[in-house]
Formats: sequence, C-alpha cells, structure tokens
Amino acid sequence: MAEFRTALNEVYATQNKVILFMTFLRALIVFLLSFIILSLFNFFQWGLAIAIAMIYFAVKLHKEIDSKNLTEIERRNPFLAEKLRTAADYANIVNYVVSRLHASVLNSLKNVPISSFIDLKKVTYLLFMIILSSGAVLFVVSNDIMIYDLRAALASLSFQGNKDVLEGLIPNSLLEADISIEDLNDNAQVNEMAMSAKKEKEKRDLYLPEDLFEQSDKSFEEMLPKKKRIYIRKYFGEIRKYGFE
Repeated sequence: MAEFRTALNEVYATQNKVILFMTFLRALIVFLLSFIILSLFNFFQWGLAIAIAMIYFAVKLHKEIDSKNLTEIERRNPFLAEKLRTAADYANIVNYVVSRLHASVLNSLKNVPISSFIDLKKVTYLLFMIILSSGAVLFVVSNDIMIYDLRAALASLSFQGNKDVLEGLIPNSLLEADISIEDLNDNAQVNEMAMSAKKEKEKRDLYLPEDLFEQSDKSFEEMLPKKKRIYIRKYFGEIRKYGFE
C-alpha cells in the first residue's frame, strides 16, 4: 500500500508541474495582451500588466490544481481506464483484492510516458500565441502607436482638482495679474511675468533714494526729514498711478 501511495503522489506531483507550466504560458500571454492594450492608452503599461498577469496566474493555478483528476491520464492511457481512479479511491484500504489492484496499477504506471501528461497541441498553440503577441508588442512600442493618452488626461483632471489648493500657494501678485494656474506651466509666460515684474520694480526704484531704508537706531519718525517724506508721497502716488494699490 505504501508503494502505491508513493507512486500516486508522483503522479499528482507530475500533474502539478504540468499545470504550473501551462498556467505560466497562459499568464505570459495575458501579460503581453495587457501590455499592448495599456500601451495603446499610455497607462502604466509595465506595472498594471505585471499585476494583471500575476493575479491571473495565482487564480488560475489554484483553480487548476483544485480541479485536477486522473481522468485525463486514463483517457490517454486506455490500459489504465477505470483502474487508476478506483485504486486511488481505495488507497487507504488494505485487503487482498485492493492489494492486487494496486499491484496491477503500479505495473501499468511503468508504461505511462511523461508526454501523456502534457497536451502537445495546447502547448504548441500557447507558444504560437506568445510569439504572435510578442511581435505585436514590438510593433506597438517601436512605432509609438497610441489611441489615447489616458495618463495625461488623468493628470490634467488631477491638476484641475487641486487648483484651489495651488492657488493658495501662489503669490497674490500673480493672481491679481490675471494669470491662470495653467499658465504657470508655460515657460514663455513665466519669463514674461518675470520681466514685467522686473520693469515695474525698476520704475518704483526710480523714485526711491537708496538711503531711505538704511538701518538706524532712531525711530522711523526721526529718520524721515521733510525731503524724504516728499519722496515717499511721490512714491505712493506713482503706485496709485500704475494700479498697484
């Protein structure tokens, strides 16, 4: 009985290896097809394609292993028909009849080729699909084929959704100049704003003496003689003139 159990475990182990191999081939096809579709929409091709393939592999492998049986082996090896499954069902029973059945099945298993565990037609079909899908991936990637840039569209939506938050971080001087948030991404617009701000600063500096803000131990009132107060009034008058109130 122990010898038959060992042989039966070897049969199951061989089945599991075949299932693992076939499931891997199918998962590889799923990865390639997912990569093609995601590339056409420019949406995190590598990460999502790998995640989809891994999930498929785990689910499919678990399902296939749980549903495996000895029927396929008996179908490909007619001399084991009914005998293998019956012997497996009575693997834990010890009597003369069962022992003779186990001995007969063990004898027959020696004539079972490993190739009978593998469906060569399915393997050939899966390999063909892998080659075809790989060619499609190379074609799409090398030619930069894209139906729609989904990543850019989502980034734009995300940017619009955070517009209020960004507005709180942008100086009021830019907002008062009727500059939209989107314009801040435009280098030409940024340079134009910088030049405009620089010119306005130069205009204001024309009316301010350099020693106006020099440090002193005196109070602000004491350090403003009549002449400087005139300069200050003139300065604020120019501000109102150019709309900087």
